[in-house]
Amino acid sequence: MTSLFRPGRPLFVLAAAACVAVSTMGALGAGAAVRPASAGQGAAVAASAAGLRGTARGTRAAQPSDQIYATLFFSRSEITAADNCAEDDTGIARLDTTVAPYLQSLGMIGTGSLVTDKTHTTKNNCTHNGDSLTASWDQATSLAQTYGWSFVSATATYPGDISSLPPAEQQAETCGSANTIDNHGLPGAHGLIAYPGAQGAPTSVQAKYGAKCFAWGREYEKSGTTTAAMGTTAPFWQFTRAFNGGPCNDPSAPCYTMTAQGSTRYATPDQIIALVDALKPGQWLTLQSYILVTGKNPPYLHNGTQWNCNSPNPNLHWTNDVERYCYNDFQQVVQAIAERGDITVTDPLTVGVAFGRPASYP
Repeated sequence: MTSLFRPGRPLFVLAAAACVAVSTMGALGAGAAVRPASAGQGAAVAASAAGLRGTARGTRAAQPSDQIYATLFFSRSEITAADNCAEDDTGIARLDTTVAPYLQSLGMIGTGSLVTDKTHTTKNNCTHNGDSLTASWDQATSLAQTYGWSFVSATATYPGDISSLPPAEQQAETCGSANTIDNHGLPGAHGLIAYPGAQGAPTSVQAKYGAKCFAWGREYEKSGTTTAAMGTTAPFWQFTRAFNGGPCNDPSAPCYTMTAQGSTRYATPDQIIALVDALKPGQWLTLQSYILVTGKNPPYLHNGTQWNCNSPNPNLHWTNDVERYCYNDFQQVVQAIAERGDITVTDPLTVGVAFGRPASYP
């Protein structure tokens, strides 16, 4: 079994985290009980249904701008994998039953995004060519109530070119989507809008609607690091780094030259941990995941995604799709965040208020 503990990093166990970890250790494996990232998450983890309804549209208390922040972001809140839209959990670290409890054991919360018009009450929406299932409203509510998660907008319909839509539709895709999340009683809706990543940054839409209804608009950037100064710089983009899958990093291995959808190279945990280690006061790191996978892919009938996370050497880990990443590597990065001890893991709205954005939105 690959160790999740990196040499030279002392680990500390807090009683509160340990109590949760004992109940979840069987499912989570080694390394679950370590020091929480920082104070500030505990209240969110204990949020009740009534509290969520009361804070969905509420303001956020300002946090210091000179703290170090991180957001663990889950694109479209993809719960698990599918084979031709049929749920298949084989080799998957499910968002609701594995990832969320693991983060809670470290005192951390997650932030998911929702394509609001495609989110159903109880049924999962099938996406990514039939290979992934996104969270239902009921599952998002459970993640918020049980684990303190927040949810932001991935637009209303995930349009291919939001900039080409008429103004009324742009309004509905942006501000209207946030209001839908509010109306479902989920916290954090106005923290960020995650425009579809395949298109260029829609600057005009962000300036007219995004900046009005959200603290931030998402923009992909390799450092994933947003500075406090960006909170006072229109149109208020923030930087996000993805846990991207791809070909392995060992040039001598066959997996090095394989073809992967949407990615030229797998991001090793050391590469992402370097971003964690480089964080300074007044900075915010956003790390985005899709589906987290374990072991080796099952023999799907229709799903073309493949992966191999079995090697103890992360340089030999690979996936053939940008939206699949090894869970054991994700855990190494999360451990590194916890071990620093000075990083507050929170949602985009909280960071927005800390960095000078409004506390409430229309």
